Formats: sequence, C-alpha cells, structure tokens
Amino acid sequence: MSDIALELRAVERRFRTEAGELAVLRGADLSLVAGEIVALVAPSGTGKSTLLHLAGLLEKPDGGEVFYQGQPA
Repeated sequence: MSDIALELRAVERRFRTEAGELAVLRGADLSLVAGEIVALVAPSGTGKSTLLHLAGLLEKPDGGEVFYQGQPA
C-alpha cells in the first residue's frame, strides 16, 4: 500500500462566464502523504480554493483524476 493518502492527477476545472469559458486549473497535480503538513501559497485568483475544493471532494474535476488512499474518489 502506498503512503500517499490523497492524489490529484492532471485535474482540470473550468467555469462558464458571460465572456466564455474560464480555465482555472489546467493539469494540476498534487500528492499528499498521510500525516504530512503542507501550505498552499500562491497569489490571489490562481485556483488555490478550487484545488482545495477538488481535494476535499466538494467538487468534481472537469478532467483528470482524484484518488483517496489509492482508490478513485
């Protein structure tokens, strides 16, 4: 069994706006090991909250895969 507790592979998230489609995440990867402490730091508007929503299984990605303890989520 892998030590990876949560893994996001090539996740994509797009939102529709009046001006067209807005790609917030394009092929983002994230792997977290059980017990690991991490910080997600980036400028405002770069998709941090969207990435956390996908990692917390609050939203489904438009592309890519999310795994929790090695199983598809």
